[in-house]
Amino acid sequence: MVDELSQLMLEHEEFLEKALDDMEFSNEFMTQEQVDCIRQACGKPRNSHVNPLLRDVINDFANVFGSDFKKFDEETKKMFGK
Repeated sequence: MVDELSQLMLEHEEFLEKALDDMEFSNEFMTQEQVDCIRQACGKPRNSHVNPLLRDVINDFANVFGSDFKKFDEETKKMFGK
């Protein structure tokens, strides 16, 4: 049990180290998984990004169902810090 936990912690540290190296030294963007891992390690909540296609679907719902849906969407953004 302790060995498994130690192994998981080591893998987590290695993942964080690679994410930070990518951030500092790579010409590529970090993956969302790397960003989420760093946020988790810092005690920050996951920063969910809405897929642009999903955002279009949400906007279509707002057009179909009217301003009440837009109000719901804005309240949801406020609740989750968006």
